[in-house]
Amino acid sequence: MAFTLWSWGANSHGQLGLNIISEQVNAPTKITKDFWSKTKQVACGGGHTLLLDDEGKLFACGWNVKKQLGLVDEAIYFERVWCLSGINFTNISCGWDFSCGVTDEKYLFVWGSNSHGQLGLPKEHFSDAVKPVRLQVNACSVSMGLRHTAIINSKGEVWTTGCGKHGQLGLGPHILISDRFQKVPLTSMVTHIVCGQNHTLAWSSDEKALYVWGDNKHSQLLLASEKYKKVYKPQKIDIDVKKKVKRLLSGWTNALLWLEDGQLLAWGRNNYGQLATNEPFEGKIIHIKLPEERQVKDVVLGSEHTVCLATDNTLWAWGWNEHANTGTASGDYVFTPSLITFDQDLHSQITQIYAGSAHNFVVTEKESNEL
Repeated sequence: MAFTLWSWGANSHGQLGLNIISEQVNAPTKITKDFWSKTKQVACGGGHTLLLDDEGKLFACGWNVKKQLGLVDEAIYFERVWCLSGINFTNISCGWDFSCGVTDEKYLFVWGSNSHGQLGLPKEHFSDAVKPVRLQVNACSVSMGLRHTAIINSKGEVWTTGCGKHGQLGLGPHILISDRFQKVPLTSMVTHIVCGQNHTLAWSSDEKALYVWGDNKHSQLLLASEKYKKVYKPQKIDIDVKKKVKRLLSGWTNALLWLEDGQLLAWGRNNYGQLATNEPFEGKIIHIKLPEERQVKDVVLGSEHTVCLATDNTLWAWGWNEHANTGTASGDYVFTPSLITFDQDLHSQITQIYAGSAHNFVVTEKESNEL
């Protein structure tokens, strides 16, 4: 198989890995510099990108003011993070200006900004720009927000660290910042965790229940924003979902559940079309449908936009488009699923999609004998 990586959207720090710096790249563009084997995962931060290949090697490009790349300098194409060579990563994640990786032994490495303790490192000993450090914590899943981090360990427990002034740590009204991971008071085993800008969402597959905490200004917690502006401890929300959850996703102030039967359930802020509608549906769950009854193969969220891959190998997007985030020519705000067109080979298949703050990546595959 031949694999090709494409990128588009904001590129003011070279975070697209195209070996150029520009305000934006309007359509998916092929990355020609590649020194890795098959792409396993891409994680996108505010202005930086990490790439993990199928051999566990880590690469990075983009914004590096807080050392979030794990490199000495900024890079405008993917460079190997040599200080982490020899470590086999299985999962990576980015916050606004900080990063992490989970190893095959479930250790967590963190690096980048520790301004609010979001790396889980004591601020008095670790500066605002931290080189990679291995934490003595067990992590199976991890998510990073604007200034906080949440992990699920092998017991299904949730632990959080960083800024908590909006309640996003879930540790109660008296813990508004933490520079150590602390256990969130949940009695259920959690299977999915995701951090928004200033909120956190968790899903328990056993209970088929959503747990929410943090900022609720835009009803991103599915609670009345007038009554619940901030929620400091996890609240259980019954959303009457009986199907298995494939993925729980969050943007800055909106969220999405992708169910096993293909349904997309979205809620939260909709000022830029984040919910794929031109109605102000704050406080409600809406069902997003792709045109002509297409089925969902994959879906990802940026800070305020969504990219969705359909089973017929077409790519769709909606939401904030100020930096060509959606890859469409539909204006600054895209309120309905719109087709992304790009110069891919007719015989290639889109196999992976990724989104960050305002930039995106897709992987296409093609049989080698068709080259």
